[in-house]
Amino acid sequence: MERRREGYRRTPQRPRYPRGEPKQKKQFIKKFRELVILDLLPHGHPEDDKPSWSRAPVAQVLTFPDYVLYEVKYNRDSDLKVQEKNVYEEFLQQNKLKEVIDKIDYNNLTNTSKALIQPLLETEILNYEEDFINFFNNSTSITPRMHALKLLPGIGQKHMWEILEARNRQKFTNFQDISDRTSIAHPVRLIAQRIIKELQREGVKYYLFSKTQKYE
Repeated sequence: MERRREGYRRTPQRPRYPRGEPKQKKQFIKKFRELVILDLLPHGHPEDDKPSWSRAPVAQVLTFPDYVLYEVKYNRDSDLKVQEKNVYEEFLQQNKLKEVIDKIDYNNLTNTSKALIQPLLETEILNYEEDFINFFNNSTSITPRMHALKLLPGIGQKHMWEILEARNRQKFTNFQDISDRTSIAHPVRLIAQRIIKELQREGVKYYLFSKTQKYE
């Protein structure tokens, strides 16, 4: 009997829309979008009712800089590897990845994907440092009682005012500058944790970095 892969929760099949209501939007990845391979399921979904030999190989991937999770068909005979990174079009041309199956949430990830996502995010955040520094320099209040900075894990009222006062004196230039001039020791880690929270979806009202909600 084939063993089920632990830590994997299959996305519940979406119900069909009643007649007259819009159909579910088909998911796709823009060809120029960068992505990284989080995990490979060569025998497809372990909870799929089909025989293992008939299941399509599935790759779980994370795209940048829109920070969205997808499951994509891939070529089992290719040399595709976990943590491999490239532009989606290049993966297609190399016959490594194929069409998108669906957009998924954090809770649909395998244990391997969950273990890799934060360190991979922290690496990619460094590659997009200027975008995130702009957030620290230019973020504003979302509501009269909620500033965007307070949506970062561990940032309360005291830290928010500390950041605002520091940037009013002089704009931040990089992550190290934030650490040097405030008590925020690891801004990259906070951003990665916020992106993961947005990918989890539960209890999230505002999305700062991930486009996962926008793409539905």
